[in-house]
Amino acid sequence: MLNAGGQTQEAVVIGFAVALAIIFALAVPGFASWGNAMALLRSISVIGVLALGMAVVIIAGGIDLSQVAVALVSAGVAALMINAGHGVPAALAVGMLVALALGVANGIFVAYLGIPALFATLASALLFMGLARSTLMPSTIINLPPGGGSFLWLGDNRFGVPMPAVVFALTAAAVHFFLSRTVLGRFVYALGDSPEAARLAGLPVRRLTLMTLVISALIGYLGGLVMVGSTAMVDLGTAKSTLVFDVVLVAVAGGISLSGGHGSVLSVLAGTLFIGVLLNGMSILDVDSQVQTIIKGSLLLAAIVTDSRLRVEDEEVDRQGI
Repeated sequence: MLNAGGQTQEAVVIGFAVALAIIFALAVPGFASWGNAMALLRSISVIGVLALGMAVVIIAGGIDLSQVAVALVSAGVAALMINAGHGVPAALAVGMLVALALGVANGIFVAYLGIPALFATLASALLFMGLARSTLMPSTIINLPPGGGSFLWLGDNRFGVPMPAVVFALTAAAVHFFLSRTVLGRFVYALGDSPEAARLAGLPVRRLTLMTLVISALIGYLGGLVMVGSTAMVDLGTAKSTLVFDVVLVAVAGGISLSGGHGSVLSVLAGTLFIGVLLNGMSILDVDSQVQTIIKGSLLLAAIVTDSRLRVEDEEVDRQGI
């Protein structure tokens, strides 16, 4: 997507991120240290992984506000099984099946029952978390037993590189391949660009919608495992945080259009870098959490307005045949 100056939104956002990093490096003690760089890389990787799943849904013209809840519930089930003495492979497989089932449920709500994605996934987030808390997970914190979670390497440093960053990179490569090199990926863009045109062209619109929500759930599960690997616990209280809105902010700020049909993995990488640098700098400066929320809310609103204006410009260009 081009802005008025002819530059891609991704390039502009990356430029802002670099400029912000330089300002923080000059003005904030400790920001430019190697330790903080690794902490930044680790922290943005979790949001980045989640944003990749969110991007697929948004490009298809939807949204998934239940993604964080799905990530926590499915990762929590895996942690409970490990605590109960089951093997890690079996626990991870069951957790994945839970994420798959929750993604399918979202797909049924949206694609087959016709509930708008915004409301369906907002309601399902409350439903999934409520069911989990009232049955399997009465405690907010689920700790892994010492040595009981051999997948904790997901949160380790290997060869001086945080493994969450490696997971993020591999997931980004896989999603990029899916969106840009497969027929289904092209169908996702077509669905987001014009659902009615996609339907008239014979595309399986309902199944495509369900598929994108399943992808979001499965990638969310992977993000949940990275969180567990980094902390050796599942914190269900995260579902009440602004994390899901941070994920949407990363995607939209980077250039994923909320109108659907526009954006790429590069958009997610750009948004992740910008928001990650911003949050890291504010954290070092010990900015009040409410002020951080105001800043993030303002940025999300600005990103939505920018997206709307750019989409109008793109449609005008298409009408004029430029």
